[in-house]
Amino acid sequence: MRKKLFNILLKLKIIVIFLLMSNINTALSNCETFSNDLAQLNYKYKGSVDFENFGFDLMEKYDENSKSWKFTKENGNFQVGRIYDPKHLKFFKAGDQILKANQKNFSPEILNENDTIEFEILNKEEIIKKKITKSKYTTFNPILDIKYLDFNKIDTKNGIVEFSMKYDIFSRHLSESHPELWNVVEENIILKLDDGSYTYYVCDYTQKQFNDLKLYPPEKGFKILNEVKSDKDLVDNKTYELSPYSTKLGNSDEYLFISSELGGTYSIKNKFNLKTFPFDKQTVRIKIIDDFQRIPNTVLFESSLSYLSLSNIKDNNDIPGWNIKSFDFNILNYQNPFFMEDDYATGIELSMVIERKHSYYLYKVILPIVLILSVCWLVVWIDPKELEARLTVTIVCLLSLIAYNFVIDSELPKLEYLTVLDWIILTSYIYAVIPNILSVVSFRLLKTNQLLGNNIEKLSTRYGVLSYFLVILLIILINANINPNNSTAIISWMALK
Repeated sequence: MRKKLFNILLKLKIIVIFLLMSNINTALSNCETFSNDLAQLNYKYKGSVDFENFGFDLMEKYDENSKSWKFTKENGNFQVGRIYDPKHLKFFKAGDQILKANQKNFSPEILNENDTIEFEILNKEEIIKKKITKSKYTTFNPILDIKYLDFNKIDTKNGIVEFSMKYDIFSRHLSESHPELWNVVEENIILKLDDGSYTYYVCDYTQKQFNDLKLYPPEKGFKILNEVKSDKDLVDNKTYELSPYSTKLGNSDEYLFISSELGGTYSIKNKFNLKTFPFDKQTVRIKIIDDFQRIPNTVLFESSLSYLSLSNIKDNNDIPGWNIKSFDFNILNYQNPFFMEDDYATGIELSMVIERKHSYYLYKVILPIVLILSVCWLVVWIDPKELEARLTVTIVCLLSLIAYNFVIDSELPKLEYLTVLDWIILTSYIYAVIPNILSVVSFRLLKTNQLLGNNIEKLSTRYGVLSYFLVILLIILINANINPNNSTAIISWMALK
């Protein structure tokens, strides 16, 4: 009985494997024919879109709660989004507030009701009035889809951020814009079944294979800005995936979806504001730009899936010494010194706010310094006659503080300003020197003016350590108010703004 059952299962397994191999072979055959037909087309296809507007979009952000894109507002005003007409960038930029349109409060509906509008736009502190007429634009709209992001190292001393990232840049080639291309798609990778329904095949290609297809690579010209180092073995390992979307398959539109998968380990330059160190909050900016095309020829968008991926990364991050607090995508219109005056490259800036884990510095640096200073000030309870004993304690404390200074130097660059920890250490030096001076003065006053010496000793015992703590709190309070956006939650509550 067992032998019979085993034979039946073996036959079923062979049938399943045969069917799978048959489907794989069919898919490979169709993709090969598809590739050959694409290679016969006599021009490179680019997924451009024709449209008409005022040379800019309204800014939108993906709302994870409603799972939809929503217009953003600042101070109750809609904001300028992606700009297609580079001439507009002389007057306003992405993120500026749209106050009025034709002398009325602005609302998105007015964009469809008029062909010419006089806009009032708040650019920083200046209100710009500009009359704009609708124009026609043709643009290629690749989309950035971040799948994976992991920070390997945040090096604030050298201003370097090292991270590993896996991402796609994909594009859509619409059937109405490219009828010849769509005919090849329908003939090869969209197939009608015997029951009247349709199925499709997804074709994968290496970079070398894709180059023979005469299709425009969605990632062409894109690079990470301010990159200082990358793992070329991973970065150059590009793969491409071609998928059809059709009304026959239940989709709302008809287009060929081309996805380019990229990834690698990158090191980029990043500016850090360390004035509130070690209670600091930093912004890491990853900028991806197109260094080949100019707007409006190419305008890069971010995908909704990127928001979902980064939200998951934020909730499950494991950056040594840091926590990810928030992230956002910003529109980037990039211009380097070699561009013409009206030339701007499209791009997206991923900004991630990270907060330093301060426990190490609090418990292993600041608390020991406070304890050392407390021990240092215990000498004011020793008889002023015991000068040698007093000076022995205070000098040892001062030397201990100097040792802690070397610990901090290994963490920070040579800055032109003092951080919170620098101020605390400098204050501690001063308060470590004061007991030395008091000991010598009190010893001297024993012979010349004992009453004054006793008064100094009383004031020292009452207010010495207390004044030290008050000065430390004042240092933190002042820095929290000067740099509220750069302070972690543990001190940002002190900000009066």
